Amino acid sequence: MNRKERRRAAKRASRPAGKPAPASPTPAPMPGGGVAGALMRHATGQPAAAPPAGDPDAVLRLAAGHLQSGRPDLAAKHLQELLGEHPDDPRALQLLGVVLFQQGDGEGALELLWHVVELAPDYAEARHNLGLVLSSMGDYEAAVAAFRRTTELSPDDADVWLNLGNAERGLGRFDEAAKAFARAEKLAPEQPTAALNRAILTMETDQPERALSLFDDLLARHPDHPGAHNGRGACLAAMGRNAEGAAAHARAAELAPDNDEYRNNMREAWSRLIPAWHLPMLADAARNDAYQRTMDKHVRPGMHVLDIGSGSGLLAMMAARAGAERVTAVEMDATLADVARRIVADNGLADRIQVLNRLSQDLRVGVDLPAADLVVSEVLDAGLLGEGVLPTLRHAARQLLAPGGRMVPTGATVHGQLMALPRLRAVNPVAEICGFDLAAFDRFRNPAAYRPITLANEEHTALSAPFQIAEFDFAEPPTTARWQQATIPITATGEAHAVVFWFDLHLDDTISVSTGPHGNLSHWAQVVQFMDRGRAVTAGEEIALSMGHTDNHFHFSI
Repeated sequence: MNRKERRRAAKRASRPAGKPAPASPTPAPMPGGGVAGALMRHATGQPAAAPPAGDPDAVLRLAAGHLQSGRPDLAAKHLQELLGEHPDDPRALQLLGVVLFQQGDGEGALELLWHVVELAPDYAEARHNLGLVLSSMGDYEAAVAAFRRTTELSPDDADVWLNLGNAERGLGRFDEAAKAFARAEKLAPEQPTAALNRAILTMETDQPERALSLFDDLLARHPDHPGAHNGRGACLAAMGRNAEGAAAHARAAELAPDNDEYRNNMREAWSRLIPAWHLPMLADAARNDAYQRTMDKHVRPGMHVLDIGSGSGLLAMMAARAGAERVTAVEMDATLADVARRIVADNGLADRIQVLNRLSQDLRVGVDLPAADLVVSEVLDAGLLGEGVLPTLRHAARQLLAPGGRMVPTGATVHGQLMALPRLRAVNPVAEICGFDLAAFDRFRNPAAYRPITLANEEHTALSAPFQIAEFDFAEPPTTARWQQATIPITATGEAHAVVFWFDLHLDDTISVSTGPHGNLSHWAQVVQFMDRGRAVTAGEEIALSMGHTDNHFHFSI
């Protein structure tokens, strides 16, 4: 993760619970350290029904109690009455400033608080609240000055040092912020917020290992602090330790279930653990229906079904629903294996489906599982071979399938078509863009790679009819690379830029689905491989196309 991403992660970690992200990053406030924190010094229990006549202290307590209980209008009423009798009472003025701030009148609060510090220059509480209001309005320079003066008046007030650190951080003066947080932590070691802010600051200044140590130290003292778990999750993500980061964010959300920020961070962290294509794959109704129909057709009572590349466990559960006595679901990704176990249990199938976090090619019949009567799999990418379907099923057919057993799917047919793709040709290879020579950028392109494309959404001209590229029998996958020279009739005049190809997946002899332009599968698209040297072709001629595949890739050249 780069510096900018770390700063963004640190900002996410530092947002106060239940509040939107500030315009400038601000660590979490210490309890009692916010603008309304000064009220705690005034409040002495529940407010009285009415203040005793002529007792300003009682009026202040009553007003503070109303503000604390969410009735700022009543607090303002009593303070204004008190100020009518004592117009220069600094305590009433500063508390009214806090009330105005709570009511959303920041300018009015500032005006009152500036007036208070003019009346009573050594009134530490008023200067502290002035600094807090200035910080909230983004005037960190003036806020720092107010907090610095407050530290002279109240050097042992941890809240002041904490908020000084927040203001220094707002100015980007991270060393000064760290010193202020450390002082706050020393003065109030029982309070976790200063330590949390110091850890967040350390992470933001590109010291993730040191920051992680600080988060761990904090959690050793406060194991149930949700903000610390949240910050630790962001730190782990910045270090590329996504699974651990997701677990930390999940713990934060568990401890503070009503905190939207923690819950959003948890979901974002979870989303990084698996490729995003899993979701549209699960939503592909044609795929799901074809697999279920095939298993309903071929699964028999007493069967053992092996599901390779189980992912969510969906196909394993289809096999169980079709009547399999035992299903072994194999998933090499630990995160997916864990969630598959939960899904299987949630659906009441844990007694029939075993989920193994293994690579199927490491399994041994008689040691890890019995031979399978039926092997079901879906280890395919849009180009068919990219996820290793051939070596995976070659091993399964030879080592894991019982004699007379069945493979689902049984095979695939790959089709291709010569295409002119004028828009994408500009970057395959990279040449002139907007009148500039960008050819040097072409070093970043892999000419042998193919990428998904949806023909219906791309400008194209078909220069040939579809032709067959390969036919695969998954019960006997080829053991070596295969190549052929094909003669392709040209049906339209143009420049042949690329081969676009797709596959028909055969679940059995009668049930098939297709990724083709007119196919019924939705989560796979077609794929395209560009040829560095295009060729002008004329309708009616024939050209020679060299094509073939390895275990993991197709190749084409004219």
